[in-house]
Amino acid sequence: MARFCIYCGTTGDKENPVINGVCLRCRLKRKELVSLKKKSIKVSYCKICGAIKVGYKWVDTSGFEGAISFIINNIVKELLIPGSGVSNIKITGFNLKTMASWRTVVEIDIMGSYGETVFQDREEVVIYLDPVKCPRCIMYDSREFEAVVQIRGIDPSVINRVIVEELNLDNRIRRDLIEAIEVAKGIDLYFYTYGAARKIARRIAAKLGNLIVSETYEGAGMRSGKQRARLYISVKPRV
Repeated sequence: MARFCIYCGTTGDKENPVINGVCLRCRLKRKELVSLKKKSIKVSYCKICGAIKVGYKWVDTSGFEGAISFIINNIVKELLIPGSGVSNIKITGFNLKTMASWRTVVEIDIMGSYGETVFQDREEVVIYLDPVKCPRCIMYDSREFEAVVQIRGIDPSVINRVIVEELNLDNRIRRDLIEAIEVAKGIDLYFYTYGAARKIARRIAAKLGNLIVSETYEGAGMRSGKQRARLYISVKPRV
């Protein structure tokens, strides 16, 4: 029994296959190939340094355009929903329909497969950047944090998994962690206490192995007539 499209009647060919009773061209016309879980998203954006909040951490960006690019490639891609017969969808590019700002309309280019045929489609999403002051900028102004764990040279997916595991396992670490901020070559964890910072540094080193953990102190002004010292803990692979 021949397959045919219920909308146009074609029996299809290699360039226009019919899957589940609908051909590729009709899917495109009816916007049934790819959809978004939501058409707009709001992301916290530091109006001082340009960092954005993604999950439990803040990520540095180069400003509005850098923030929009990161959001498209790391957040919006997770919102794509494949339609019937569609697989292997991915974002291949995007165009700003408005200037990158607090409200930005973005047209995203999508590629995928309908059966064995590759197609290209487009979707539109509105990105709202919620202007806030990130914990790092708040901390730098107040100088209230006591310790920083600076993790470098470790696969981001691996270190993120370990950090999440430790936050879920230890209430003290979770309670005393002020913020996690992704930087160019790693991630910085800011803590209220020395103890929590040392604990997570030791646990990361124990879990991953072959790491060097070192400590340094930096003067952080006076409090109640006493000199304060801020602890910096470096965690990096052994060379």
